[in-house]
Amino acid sequence: MVKHRAFFAYCTSLRPIELKAIGALSQVRHFVEGERIYSAGDEAEEFFIINRGVVELSAGRRSGIPEIVLSRGDLFGAAGPLRGQPRDHSAQARAQLSVQCFRRSDFPELLRKVPSFFLFLCERLATRLFQTSELVRSQAPALELTGSLANFDVVTIYQTILHSKQTGLLTIANNEGEKISEFFFASGTPRWGRFEHLTGEEAFWQLFLHDDQAATFSFANGPERKSPGKESALKHQADELLISAIHMRDEFDDVRKRLPNDAAKVRRKEVNLLWDNAALADLRRVAEAIWQHIYNQPAKLGELCRANNFCDLKIYKAVEEMVRNGLVTIENSVALAKMEAS
Repeated sequence: MVKHRAFFAYCTSLRPIELKAIGALSQVRHFVEGERIYSAGDEAEEFFIINRGVVELSAGRRSGIPEIVLSRGDLFGAAGPLRGQPRDHSAQARAQLSVQCFRRSDFPELLRKVPSFFLFLCERLATRLFQTSELVRSQAPALELTGSLANFDVVTIYQTILHSKQTGLLTIANNEGEKISEFFFASGTPRWGRFEHLTGEEAFWQLFLHDDQAATFSFANGPERKSPGKESALKHQADELLISAIHMRDEFDDVRKRLPNDAAKVRRKEVNLLWDNAALADLRRVAEAIWQHIYNQPAKLGELCRANNFCDLKIYKAVEEMVRNGLVTIENSVALAKMEAS
């Protein structure tokens, strides 16, 4: 199960009466970027599951514990209400945030109506404890950080390397042992990267977009390595890269619901490419590359992703906009109907 979709996958397993109880015994709350959700010392009356957005947890500088960034599907603030003790850290929205809030006073009723919810809660807390203990153990300079993406999400791996301030190479390999990705960190800061045919920041975005694949990872300490080329360099700040990647991953999840089939063919309808949407000006180069690829014959959506030097989200968004403007059509009636309905 993909970590950042675990809660939503759990909800789909519930009976309608249980799902109704979850809705009735929780509430959706929204926070703007920079808004404090709670502070250390506050009474812990509820815990939260992130529907969309990014949360930063901080125990304070004096604690020596680094800030942690959480994303869609992650739960936070559960320890206090479960133990009946005040908060020992603060939580702040790092972007526009939507959360599902569960109040401590509703726990007995929730346990009675949806007992499996607390099993789910225990599994998520146990998973976090396992990840934390394994990654902390691996931060010693003599130990290599290794594992499966089935057990560790990319956000956690990335933050562990950042906080450890180690220098070395993060490698991702598929189940056949083939190396598909590598990112170099200098003192915990990402310097350059590659993911399959993509390089630089496009590769970085792709890593987060496809953290649901069957793969293993390893981070090995080592000397400084020069970037294979300028196009491989990561130019933005480490935390800025992370926040952007999380946003893009959430957006990709939504876009794929409208374009679910990468085998669907994209066919040109017009002679010339007209791209007048100023709000999507940054996708013009992507649209031009797609247009050139499909000008003489249609191509599958997956083929467009593999053949162009842009992450999958940008390809999907450009295709979606081209369909809306009547420039191309998708030869998949189900996918097209979903796009037109949106």
